Amino acid sequence: MWYAIDFGTSNSLLSYIEAGQAPKLINLDKNTPILRSLIFTPEKNKFFFGSEAIDKYQESAGDGRFFRSLKKFLPEPGFKGTEVFGERMKIEDLIATILRDMKTKADEQVGRSVENVVLGRPALYSLDLKSDKLAEDRMRRAAELVGFKRIEFCPEPIAAGLNVENTSSTKNVLVCDFGGGTSDFTLLKTGGESFTKENVLGLSGVFVAGDAIDGRIMRDFISAHFGKNITYKAPMGSNVLRFPKMLLSKLCNPAHIAFLKERDTWEQLKELELWSVGDEDQRYFSQLFALIEQQLGYPVYAQIEKSKIELGEKSSTIYKFNNSSIDIEQAIHRSEFELAVEPELETIFSSLEKVFEQSTLKYSDIDEVRITGGTGQMPLVQKKLVALFGEEKIIRNDAFQSVVQGLGHYAQKLIEKETR
Repeated sequence: MWYAIDFGTSNSLLSYIEAGQAPKLINLDKNTPILRSLIFTPEKNKFFFGSEAIDKYQESAGDGRFFRSLKKFLPEPGFKGTEVFGERMKIEDLIATILRDMKTKADEQVGRSVENVVLGRPALYSLDLKSDKLAEDRMRRAAELVGFKRIEFCPEPIAAGLNVENTSSTKNVLVCDFGGGTSDFTLLKTGGESFTKENVLGLSGVFVAGDAIDGRIMRDFISAHFGKNITYKAPMGSNVLRFPKMLLSKLCNPAHIAFLKERDTWEQLKELELWSVGDEDQRYFSQLFALIEQQLGYPVYAQIEKSKIELGEKSSTIYKFNNSSIDIEQAIHRSEFELAVEPELETIFSSLEKVFEQSTLKYSDIDEVRITGGTGQMPLVQKKLVALFGEEKIIRNDAFQSVVQGLGHYAQKLIEKETR
């Protein structure tokens, strides 16, 4: 008996696999198998996840800690952890809390404690091999902390590709997995009785996807309302300085924004407020401090995601975020948005080219292009794929379930291998 877990930057899913039976998706959040990869802790040793994390967070009026996109920290050697109610928690400890919740819910539904797991992982956690190994080691440790004894990894784009095997005819299939943290590409040759590593003709990935696009919207359109353009003079200094790049980087990253509340960062911002010289700077600082103190990073970015979706359908939208402390109304035109995110899309599609360099195939050799992942639903992303391959070759897979289904197939193969 195995679990297959797709622990995603934005969403997580789990399926149960038993010999002789089809993989079964487990409902992890009320009546849905999709659990948002969110953690909220209002007090020591108390954690909420997914939609419940959002509900409890909204009830708390900013008290507690709210985490999202934790997967992005796995390959970062500089991320040693964060303080949570007086306790230093490593990244693997934080991820273990959500994996434990997933395992507990699944164990209750299947009526037993399952100790074998197939974990999905990006094609590459990092271009640096040491960081890539660090990320997998941390993920393995998180799984061990919740009681898994046997832990196997399967690259997520290959898992997505496992759903397209067993066709009678030979085809060249490109699987494009656009998630929250990574964009992964796998080039497969289908056909034959079984799927082996020889079916994989090319594999590449890049750490740019939905979160990076949302961060670009924050940087180019919204961050000015939180002080991006403030000016200040340090004591005894004569130079007029601008908002520090490191702090702006945290503000413009959906995962890192929660860490603006760290003590050192908070003290630095308070100093900048005292040194600011612009006429409107105090208002922007007030909004920034409200964002941090009330932990409004998640709803601010949720509204950014909503605006991004609207720009796929309309020529313009107005980003609105209003509460007692923050008042933002910012018009965003589609043409401006598309120009702003071009660097991210160029990085993503440059990674796609590497798959073809590995395989020696040409774009015209592709028979099917299968799109999965939430970011793959962006009209701008699909438009680029259609331009490269043609509308007739595009197959829009289930946005969220294809990877976990493929991981389930991978677990089935492990069971079959062991029972021969």
